[in-house]
Amino acid sequence: MITYTDKIKKIYIELTQKCNLNCRACFRVNWKNEPIDMQEDVFLKILNDDVLSETTVIGGIGEPTAHPRFVEYSKRLMTETEGKQSNLEITSNAYHWDNQIIETLVKYYQKVTVSVDGLPQTFLNARGFEYDVLAQNVKKLIDAKKATNSKTPVIHAIIVLSKDNINEIKDLIPLLKKTGFAYFMVSNLLPQTEEDKDKIIYTPYLDEKRRRFVYAWYPIACANSIPMKTPMTKFSSEHRCAFVEQEAIFITADGSIAPCYRFAHDGQEFVFGRKKKVRAHYFGNILDNTLTEIWNTHDYYDFRYRNYASRYPSCIDCDYVECCDYITTSEADCRANEPSCADCLWCRELIECP
Repeated sequence: MITYTDKIKKIYIELTQKCNLNCRACFRVNWKNEPIDMQEDVFLKILNDDVLSETTVIGGIGEPTAHPRFVEYSKRLMTETEGKQSNLEITSNAYHWDNQIIETLVKYYQKVTVSVDGLPQTFLNARGFEYDVLAQNVKKLIDAKKATNSKTPVIHAIIVLSKDNINEIKDLIPLLKKTGFAYFMVSNLLPQTEEDKDKIIYTPYLDEKRRRFVYAWYPIACANSIPMKTPMTKFSSEHRCAFVEQEAIFITADGSIAPCYRFAHDGQEFVFGRKKKVRAHYFGNILDNTLTEIWNTHDYYDFRYRNYASRYPSCIDCDYVECCDYITTSEADCRANEPSCADCLWCRELIECP
């Protein structure tokens, strides 16, 4: 049962928008602005804020371990906040984990989620480096945990499912278990380009063939003792925003406060083949106000309320979707909501976040 208290319980921190990879399906492919690192003034504001979050996730669109002060900032989040950061998590590509980074992960993080893309050749095509590099780094992390007799961090794998890799999941599960992953999360592709828009494997309606794919994975996951979470194979008519229900807030690298990943940056997406411009939407900046002050503004409260109460339209199954002007951007919808979540695939449980 979900209990909503309307206080910040989860903070996403985008340490950097830069990355040491250039993956073809990344949200960054449509960015116009130069990616930046979080600077000291923004980090200090986060460090000194009075919010007592249950979980802090170091993630965002960039690769957090690529931040030049990743090790220092991780330590300070856990040692200079008087116990405010009780659970520190990170999402990483595991590409460049040197000994210092691995030591930091073991010492300060409770969960590490690593992105995978399929079996080794598919992984290489998507990421540009060998799967063995990832596997070796995960092994080093596991060895470091054993050396310090630590049970954390728990190491999760996450994959973005598409036509490129759907036939590989059965063989991928044993490989992930062998690599040392303790949990496997499957999300769906949210296409960023024309090239990828036809690679999705979900439909607006029930597809028995695709559902049988998913049903076939679970016995293999059980046989390999690796818990597995999969998204819906068709869009859900129920609106459920995980960011709102988890009472989460997203801090971009420049300190802007967004409600979720989707509204953190300008970009574009293809929703069942329809191109949509996504506009960043911020409710304030931590350089100007505290997180609590921003959280309690009228506009942010109204945004959370209408999401929690599902008081917004559904573009995907609307009779007028093909002739509506609102569907071209995320700026507003036909009920005057600004911004619009009416086309959001996270709300339909097709796209998952760690």
